[in-house]
Amino acid sequence: MRVVIFGATGRTGRHLVAQGAARGWTIFAAGRDPARLNEMGGIAGVAGADLTDAKSVASAVESCAPEAIVSTIGGAGPEAQLIDETGNNAITDAALACGVRRVLQVSSLACGDSRAYASERIIAAIGPVLDAKTRAEDHLRSSALDWTIVRPGGLTEGEPTGQGALYDDPRVHGRIARADLATLLLDALATPASIGRVLSAVDRTTLPAEPAGIVAFELVATS
Repeated sequence: MRVVIFGATGRTGRHLVAQGAARGWTIFAAGRDPARLNEMGGIAGVAGADLTDAKSVASAVESCAPEAIVSTIGGAGPEAQLIDETGNNAITDAALACGVRRVLQVSSLACGDSRAYASERIIAAIGPVLDAKTRAEDHLRSSALDWTIVRPGGLTEGEPTGQGALYDDPRVHGRIARADLATLLLDALATPASIGRVLSAVDRTTLPAEPAGIVAFELVATS
């Protein structure tokens, strides 16, 4: 598979680049920091893109000619809402303009219909960012693309456990290692049944006993 990854220089993005390349896929790392992008030059192609500039994003997508796009972007500080909404919307629009049908967007638990099950502490801390991510989800869902949205729980930097799982259930909450999340994202990208789904991602070992009846989404990669 030929994939462009936005947010490739981030902590989750680096796992995605490395794991995608290890699968034998052709990976392109897209971002706006040339120095950080060039660190990946040995295993991935690079494409400069300013996520606040829709034309720049479209140019990056066009230059890579990918079969699929993964967005794992996220802002920090004052620019968080701008990147999470405007950046993701630019990626969705670029996919449409460039004829790339398959798009996977990484969002967050507590967005959309999962907000009803989030803690008040999380809402108080990053409510506006979650709102921006939700609007970006809505923009992608309203498109004619073959989209998948993955909402991870709390992200950790520890070693992978191999216990990461996706759930087609907004009630799910827990934590997940970034390396395990990357594996799930790539498997979901290659699983046709994930198209048109909003999936939660957590480590099985952090999943609380309640609510009952939660079953993991089956990933059946085709490439």
